[in-house]
Amino acid sequence: MSRGIVIVLYIRLSVEDEDSRGGIKDESNSVTNQRDLLRRYVESCPEFQDSTVIELCDDGFSGTNMQRPNIQKLLQKAKAKEIDCIIVKDFSRFGRDYITVSDYVDQIFPFLGVRFISVNDGYDSATMQGKTSGVDIAFRNVIYGYYSKDLSLKVKSGKMTKARKGDFLSPFAPIGYRKAEGNKNQLVIDEDSADIVRRIFRLAGMGMTTKEITRLFNTEKIPTASMIKNRQGHHHKWWNGVEGADLWDHGMVTRILRDERYLGSVIYGKRYRPQVGSRQTLKSQKSDWIVVEETHEPLVTAEEFQAAQDNLAEFVEKDSLPFAIHLFTGRIRCGHCGYTMSRRSKPTPQFICNTKNKTSSYGCMKGNIKEHEIAGVVLSAIHAYIRVLFDEKNLLLKAGNSDRMAKLQKQIAVYDSSCKGIAEQKAELYDAMAEEKISREQYRHQREKLSREQADMERLINRLEIELVELQGKLAAAKQGEPKLLHYLQTDTLTRQMVVDFVDCIYIYNDKSIHIDWMFCDKGEERGQK
Repeated sequence: MSRGIVIVLYIRLSVEDEDSRGGIKDESNSVTNQRDLLRRYVESCPEFQDSTVIELCDDGFSGTNMQRPNIQKLLQKAKAKEIDCIIVKDFSRFGRDYITVSDYVDQIFPFLGVRFISVNDGYDSATMQGKTSGVDIAFRNVIYGYYSKDLSLKVKSGKMTKARKGDFLSPFAPIGYRKAEGNKNQLVIDEDSADIVRRIFRLAGMGMTTKEITRLFNTEKIPTASMIKNRQGHHHKWWNGVEGADLWDHGMVTRILRDERYLGSVIYGKRYRPQVGSRQTLKSQKSDWIVVEETHEPLVTAEEFQAAQDNLAEFVEKDSLPFAIHLFTGRIRCGHCGYTMSRRSKPTPQFICNTKNKTSSYGCMKGNIKEHEIAGVVLSAIHAYIRVLFDEKNLLLKAGNSDRMAKLQKQIAVYDSSCKGIAEQKAELYDAMAEEKISREQYRHQREKLSREQADMERLINRLEIELVELQGKLAAAKQGEPKLLHYLQTDTLTRQMVVDFVDCIYIYNDKSIHIDWMFCDKGEERGQK
């Protein structure tokens, strides 16, 4: 039984849409307005009656790139052939990068058999009959791109003007403060958390290290910044730790002790984006910061702040050390708490779990595990995995895939012939009406029925063609990747590239057992164990 038409209504509202109007959302682009417009459009189209409608929204994301959670979900659904049509208010909601938008609208979506409709642009790929989106749409997308860059510069300029006046511009107030009622740019003391900050400075001034403060606070179950914000209704993903856990760590305490805002100053521009639409941020030179003093009530005195800095100076600040890519960068996690393990290069490269310094709740490994121990296990596991891949590749080449390709080609030819037959039936139907053998109403009814059959047939042909292309690509990839796999199989030294190609994550347990999650495999499937 056919699943019916599945439509995705895609909605996007960026931060710039709000900031450009001084904090007031542009009503024409608001989420509610876009939703109402798209749903009215669907309701006005008889062909979409009884269809399944899915709504995906990215609120607060720039359109200059595709790194948005719900646009990625939409694209995954399209590639998995789970949707038939995408509808947006205008092209800029889908994206402001002309080249990327054109690639999807003109190439990718037609190949996947997905219809694309931009309501305000009057664009419907179903009426283009194989044509591209055209010069008018292309020019409009270029304008969107320039508009986005211009808007970003205006927003940045406006924020810098506000910052020089002493306005607080960060989305969230630092722990110990909250935003004033009726003025989101003014900080006032939050009595629920201010004493936590004062205590951190007092303990640091007494000579206690950040690790000692961390362990003390976790033992006393002192709420962290994220716990306090959540209680106040500000839900935000503050960290990438274990789900359900919320612990103090060395970095949190250090950041508080380094934060000059607790002296009553507003600071803006500590980080910047290298280009419009980039999600990457870089550190600014301190000379480029905008610092305005005495903008709000301080939580600590200058003497208390300096005493904490003097204590911190005895330790190496982690952020001052150059970052280096090592063999397992980003791949080693504790199997008990789930946090990334720290690498120590001396006396020999080894990994430890720092969570044990914060809490004993998880039973994390108390000692260390040498890097060469992990490398030996991973190399052996990769060799075994490659042998499995070769077996699968041989099965792939020998399991009658040439027959499958022939069958697909035959099915496509049969359905293509059926489509041509339907086109002939339409012509005969028109002749019958012209000769008054059938009424105009009968003609319209039968033609609509044939059109639906033809559309279903074309959709089926498109999916068979995709399956054929994927099968051909799979076979080609199996042959093309063989030399690289053979090289890896013959090497006796694990390399960073091998880790990147094969390993998604490595979990280390208290007994030094090792669990490997492979790339392109279901997470949690055990492949390697020491």
